[in-house]
Amino acid sequence: MRRERRVEVIAHRGASEQAPENTLAAFRRAAELGADWFELDCTLARDGALVVIHDDSLERTTDGAGPVAARTLAELQALDAGAWKHERYRGERIPTLSEALDLARELGIGVYVEVKPCAHDVELRRALLERAGAQRVRDEALSAALLDGIERSGSPHVPLTRAALAALRGRTAQRLVLQSFSPIVCALAACAAPELRVELLAEGQDPAAWAEALRWVELLDLSGLNPGQRALSPARVAALTAAGRSIAVWTVNEPEAMAHFARLGVDRLITDRPDVCLEVLESAGLRGPARDP
Repeated sequence: MRRERRVEVIAHRGASEQAPENTLAAFRRAAELGADWFELDCTLARDGALVVIHDDSLERTTDGAGPVAARTLAELQALDAGAWKHERYRGERIPTLSEALDLARELGIGVYVEVKPCAHDVELRRALLERAGAQRVRDEALSAALLDGIERSGSPHVPLTRAALAALRGRTAQRLVLQSFSPIVCALAACAAPELRVELLAEGQDPAAWAEALRWVELLDLSGLNPGQRALSPARVAALTAAGRSIAVWTVNEPEAMAHFARLGVDRLITDRPDVCLEVLESAGLRGPARDP
């Protein structure tokens, strides 16, 4: 175990066990409980506004129905996004990304901004990897070529990622991370905003998928790789740590698993239960002084 490690806690969609996910109430609760970060999901409304919601459709977490992308911001914010969780949250609205970031600045908490995948882009990913060969995106010509290839592809990830970057731009005083399961989103962010911390989400145990995720992290010189629980092993943690990449494992809700992954050497735990996670980490002596991301 690394000495003087501090494992950080990321409240998944806010303190989502206690409050309605991806709402300002959930983000406030995460800060009240002492989480280091809250995580949120963002996608585009019909009029191009960037809204905070996980699902593509409205039924599960609002009193609306149908696709999120079919509604304007005004229509989305007229919906109730809290009563499904508990009556005391009736009146909670779907926030914009800017509203969530403004609240985080006020509360002094970091934000993991997840840009939702909106297409598979399998062929585009393959073409970009072939174009890159063994190079890294630190090469300016390669970075320009990757951006050009993505722009020309017409991928729906382009307007979505551009909107997210526009919302994050200028917030240098805040602790912000952009993450996505989409290597295309990560490529756009890493090439267009090299000052931003970008991390790739990964899932599953499949060796080929893991190898591709590692290639994207290396190619784009991403700050971290954030796998699901099933994808992590001691060897993979050791390799990522040796390569200087951070690890945030998701979504860890059981105390035994929290302790296990913390001792394994991950940097951050993504959880619906930040209060429980903090107790586990404090008991394990893994809540030292705060550090930079």
